Amino acid sequence: MVFLETERLVFRSHQAEDEKHFVEMQKDPMVRRFAGGNPWNEERARTRFRAEYLGRPVGHDGLWATVLRSENAYIGHCGICARETATEVRLTYYIAQPHWNCGYVTEASRGFVDLAFQKLNFEKIVADIEVGNFASLRVLEKLGFTFHRSEELRGRVFHLYELTIERWRAGV
Repeated sequence: MVFLETERLVFRSHQAEDEKHFVEMQKDPMVRRFAGGNPWNEERARTRFRAEYLGRPVGHDGLWATVLRSENAYIGHCGICARETATEVRLTYYIAQPHWNCGYVTEASRGFVDLAFQKLNFEKIVADIEVGNFASLRVLEKLGFTFHRSEELRGRVFHLYELTIERWRAGV
């Protein structure tokens, strides 16, 4: 099921043929560095893919297989995830290292931000990045997110950012 499309990307439910690329991405220490720390081993990545990603998501809430339209190639997973309140969602993205610095994260994020505000009527989008993740910080700044607060979790420090619908509408 195709959920969302941007100029170069298609977002759809995860399919069996995505497993190999998903596993390789989760084994990459550079990808995992800001996404939970340590790379996953092959068994953990396969088990998680089959239990938590295959055939999912089915509604707006979750991480969608992110596919390059031109090559029909899986490059990661992106999406918006529900929060404690019904008025906000969390923006999340993971792209395989060979596809970094191509503007895909910004394009994907912009697509999900527009969807969340224009069609799903959320009032706020939040995102958290680990201190030192300058690439993600640049993406959030391009989209108008502002710093909200810092938080420590299991010895790691995260900066929480937010974008309100008012700020988005103002095009700041």
